[in-house]
Amino acid sequence: MTINERMALKIRLNQLESAEMSVLQEFRKEREFIFKRLRELDEKEAVQLKDISDDFSKEFLNYQSFSSAALEEFPGQIFQRDRKLRKSRPSRRSKSSKMREVAIHILQEKAEPIRGVDLQRIIEERTGFKIANMTSFMKTVEKVDPRICKPNRGLYQFLNPVQDEAAENKPVQEELSAETAHLEPEKA
Repeated sequence: MTINERMALKIRLNQLESAEMSVLQEFRKEREFIFKRLRELDEKEAVQLKDISDDFSKEFLNYQSFSSAALEEFPGQIFQRDRKLRKSRPSRRSKSSKMREVAIHILQEKAEPIRGVDLQRIIEERTGFKIANMTSFMKTVEKVDPRICKPNRGLYQFLNPVQDEAAENKPVQEELSAETAHLEPEKA
C-alpha cells in the first residue's frame, strides 16, 4: 500500500464520517419535526374534545331548560311520556316502617314477653303485609326502639323504664330484706 492510497482512504473515512453526521442531523431534524407536529395535533384534538363536551353540556342544559320552560308555558296541557305506566304500590320503606310501628305498639300493649310466631301473626293480621324473615325484621325493630329486647330465644318484650328499675332493684331489695331481717324485732 502506498502513501497516496493510505491518504485517499483516510480522506474517504473523513468524508463518510461527515456524511454520516449530516445524515444523523437530518434524521434528528425530521424526528423533531414529527414530534412537534404530533404535539400540535394532540393539542388540537384536546381542544376539539373540550369544545364537543362543552357543546354537549350546553345542549343538555338547553334541553333541560326547554323542557321545564315548556311545562311552565303550557300549564293547562298535560304532557305524557312514551313509557309504560306502572301500577302504583306502596313503597317498601312505608310498608316496613308501618309494620315496625305496629310491632312496637303490640309489644307495648303486652306486659309479658310474647312469642315471635304469635307476634308475627298479629302484625300480619293488622297490616295485611307478610313478614319474610321475622328475626331480621325484629332486629330492625330493636334498632328503632332500644326498649325492645329479646329476653329469651323466640321471645320479644317491650321494657318500660318503670319495669327496668323494678327489675333491677328487685334483687337488691331482696338482699336488703334478707340482711335486715335479723335486725327487726320478732313479732309474737
